[in-house]
Amino acid sequence: MAKVAEVVQLMGEIAPARLAEDWDNVGMQVGDGSQEVENVLLALDFNKKVLTEAVEKNCQLIITHHPFIFKGIKSVNTQNQSGKLIFELIKNNISLFSAHTNLDIAEAGLNDYLIKMLDVENISSLSTTSSQNYYKLVTFIPEDNFEEVRSALFAKGAGEYANYSHTGFYQQGKGSFKPLAEADPYLGDRGSLNEVAEYRFETIIAPEDLNLIIKELLKVHPYEEPAWDLYKMENLESKKGIGRIADLKSEIELDDFLQKIKEVYKLDQIRVVRAKRKIKKVALCSGSGADFIKNAHYQGADLYLTGDVKFHEAQTAEALGLSLVDFGHYGSEKFVKELLSERLTSIASSKLKKEVNFIKSEVNTQPWNYQ
Repeated sequence: MAKVAEVVQLMGEIAPARLAEDWDNVGMQVGDGSQEVENVLLALDFNKKVLTEAVEKNCQLIITHHPFIFKGIKSVNTQNQSGKLIFELIKNNISLFSAHTNLDIAEAGLNDYLIKMLDVENISSLSTTSSQNYYKLVTFIPEDNFEEVRSALFAKGAGEYANYSHTGFYQQGKGSFKPLAEADPYLGDRGSLNEVAEYRFETIIAPEDLNLIIKELLKVHPYEEPAWDLYKMENLESKKGIGRIADLKSEIELDDFLQKIKEVYKLDQIRVVRAKRKIKKVALCSGSGADFIKNAHYQGADLYLTGDVKFHEAQTAEALGLSLVDFGHYGSEKFVKELLSERLTSIASSKLKKEVNFIKSEVNTQPWNYQ
């Protein structure tokens, strides 16, 4: 049976914790990584109803989007609601994990999931939250092992950039070395100067994949002490950001697009600022994204979708000539259950080798009622 820590590791691949905003609190909220897990409940929020559902469905782990423990807790006791819930989690051997802004920002995360529902192209981030340089890896591989080593590095993500993968360069040459008395050389003789036919191989590595790929190199390279160099690429960066902006595949009338938004996101009603009659470029940010209204405008968006928009923020969009749709905090983030179910089921089947059931919560945590 799988462990909680193994499922958490899968979440780390989907939404690395390092992507989270500084103010956020993501990761394990309550629990034990060594606990065995068969059923995982996927929810937007954690509350008493979600906990009851987890118990009824025999779940050992709950994964939420919104962190239950957000600000510092000075004590845990049953005199308050949060303390009661923590006690109930522990009593029922249920762990609680959260992926919040890291899931919003991650590639193929919530914002990508949402904007791709609109049939778009040329997707990019709305606002950059972090930027790191790529690296160039150079190593020397004996001819007979070249394909094996290169393929192993590519399989771990080396050579991937934008819309390309398996990028690299190689050139034949000769390497020289003299194994000393304590050496255990793969090729050549101790105490002698040896020359071996090798390939010089170069490829690029995204910063988030650096440790994984170097570890793989040292694992698959046949030499006892392989030679390799790493160069920071000042001209190539990996940028991560919140929100997304993209082009619709064809221009559409505002009223027709508003109807499409309601259908796609399964909404009964939306709030709208009408500024442009025709829509071609669309920006989107799940949850509360009013802070990025100007980002959407200056990047050329005709319409911006987000939630929790206040009166004066809507006025700002109107003054900028930017159509604005408030499709609600819950309305945008309720799809996190579908996203996590699809991603976790796919990754778990190939990497866990142990059966884990991912169950979408049926609890509606929308506090608002509309009349």
